[in-house]
Amino acid sequence: MDNQEYYKAQSHGFSYPQEYDGLITNAGEFGELRWWFIGSSSGLYDISYELVNSDLKSSIELFPFAKSSETNALACFDSSGKVYFVIGSKPLNEVDWSQRLTKPNITEWYNGVMAGEF
Repeated sequence: MDNQEYYKAQSHGFSYPQEYDGLITNAGEFGELRWWFIGSSSGLYDISYELVNSDLKSSIELFPFAKSSETNALACFDSSGKVYFVIGSKPLNEVDWSQRLTKPNITEWYNGVMAGEF
């Protein structure tokens, strides 16, 4: 595993939460909606980051870290480590993020994935 791909957001000043280290060893897909860590695919972080922050014009900087093969949703960190979901291709510059589904951290996100919540 090329660990550098899993930590690409560091180039944007993001510090990954400690819990992330233990979860990225989970190779392949997991959960009902077949989530996987985008660091397992070379170059996908850069494409996902540009999609969310430039193409879709997110009003907050988001750092993608996982993708669902079933829904094409992206799970993204904000600068504090809170997890946001990005689904679809509508612009994000006017999204009321306080009304969106979030998880306070990656552990809560992972537990929800494994419980089949998303």
